[in-house]
Amino acid sequence: MLSFLKVNIKNKNKKKKKKIHIFRVIKFLLLLIIGGMVYSLGVAVSENIRVDRTIEAFKDRAVFEEEVNFEYTSGVFQVRRYYSVSRETSYELQDTRSVFYDSTRKFLGQKGDIYVTQKSPFPDSPAFHLFMSYYFGGHAAINNGENKFIEATGFPEDDETVWEIITQPGNEPNDYSVTASLTSSNYWLNPRYRPENAPEVPYFGRGYRKDFVGLRVKNSTQAQIDGVVEYGMDKVDVSLYNFLFFLDMKYKFYCTDLVSRAWQHVLIDEEDQRQYSRSLNDDGFITSVNDIILSDDTYMTVYVEVIDEVYHIYYLEDI
Repeated sequence: MLSFLKVNIKNKNKKKKKKIHIFRVIKFLLLLIIGGMVYSLGVAVSENIRVDRTIEAFKDRAVFEEEVNFEYTSGVFQVRRYYSVSRETSYELQDTRSVFYDSTRKFLGQKGDIYVTQKSPFPDSPAFHLFMSYYFGGHAAINNGENKFIEATGFPEDDETVWEIITQPGNEPNDYSVTASLTSSNYWLNPRYRPENAPEVPYFGRGYRKDFVGLRVKNSTQAQIDGVVEYGMDKVDVSLYNFLFFLDMKYKFYCTDLVSRAWQHVLIDEEDQRQYSRSLNDDGFITSVNDIILSDDTYMTVYVEVIDEVYHIYYLEDI
């Protein structure tokens, strides 16, 4: 009888210790998760502050040039205020190309230029829009040199589901709509990008976004620029959008990922390349819009903000 009681007490003690151990593990995991969330928030806050300062520093170098009532298309006028930003650094002076597509200044962007916006495309979902804009950004694309942009977008057709695309291997033939694509036009300054009844109009107006940034990679050669565009074009209508972001990255891309890996293709030796790009992405994890803006590899060439339907265009001066 006594031995039975001892065994019973021993078993109860084991169960108690096991419960304590499980509780400690759960507590540790919760603290780890909370710590990770606090750290990521701190990083996001820091990056957004640094981006704001970078934009303000760029604007501080600007001199007002002129205001024009620009006829974008027949009967469609757009008030533009141009601000010329002096070229001061060696990499700004080395690349003498205009930031505009041609002398009409209707379009922005030359071959290999990167255009990004921090604002997500989901303004009708306030919490998600704020989260995406603050942590990851809204969009990024590469100019193909022919006044169009190579980009990855994730808006499935009505008969497609996100789950189907997630489970579809990216290296097999498919007819899904969410592959990397080449735009039909250069939309960044288009004042009639969306119809007046589009649900995004109350948030963005009829233009694409109310603010965006143009970037170039420092000291890049023409061969590297050509290689970036070739890499991107190889993915057009082939590589699926990556809805998992940090997983399944070999054959699928999200917008900033496509941009950073295209530049990694020409900037980093092949044996040192990673699916988490080593270029345009100094933290070495998921490439965000802020990562590209703040990267040691890039510099700002253009900043555009739309205030009361007036397009304020800050651009590196022509030389």
